[in-house]
Amino acid sequence: MSRTILIASAAVLVMAGSLFSQSLENGDFGYPSENPELPEAWMIWGDWLLRETGWEPKTPSGAMMGYHHYRVSGNNKSGMQQDVTGAKSGQRVRFSVLIMVDKHEAGSQRPYSVELTLESTKDGEPQTVATQEVVLEEFPTDDEWHEVFVEGTLPADDLRVIISVTPSPSGPRQSAVKFSEANLSALD
Repeated sequence: MSRTILIASAAVLVMAGSLFSQSLENGDFGYPSENPELPEAWMIWGDWLLRETGWEPKTPSGAMMGYHHYRVSGNNKSGMQQDVTGAKSGQRVRFSVLIMVDKHEAGSQRPYSVELTLESTKDGEPQTVATQEVVLEEFPTDDEWHEVFVEGTLPADDLRVIISVTPSPSGPRQSAVKFSEANLSALD
C-alpha cells in the first residue's frame, strides 16, 4: 500500500513540474551583468534604476535594485523587465517583489508609484494580462520590506514581467525605492 502511495505522489510531482516550468532568472539581483550596476537577465530602462550592493539593509544575496528618485530630473518611468521561458497558456501566475520606500522630509516628494505588470501575446500581438499599481503617497516608510504582487492568467505560452516606477510629477524629489526578491509562482 505504501509503495502505491509513493508512486502516486511521484506522478503528481512530475505532472506539477510539467504544468509549471517558468522561473525568473536572478530574482534576487545577486548576479551582475557585464556592467556591475545592472543585474544579469534583466533589461533595465529609464533613469537611475541601478543594482546596489552597498545599501542597507543587506539582503541575503547582498544586492538589490535601487531607484534613485532624488537624482531623476525627467518625468518618464524607469523600469526593469524579463522575458520568462517555459510559460504555459491558461496558467494562472503570481509575480511579486519586495519593496522598501525611504523616508523623506516634509515638503519633498517620494516617487509617485510602483507598478507590476504581466504581459503576454494574443493573436501574435502584445497584451497586458494584469497590472497592479501601488501609489506610494501613503506607503510605509518603516525600514521594512513589503511585498507587492500581481496575478493573472496567461493567454499564450509567453510571459514578460515588468516592474516600473513613476517619479513624482513635481519636486523637490527625495527618497529612494529598493527592490529585492522578485518571484514568480504558479497559482494552479
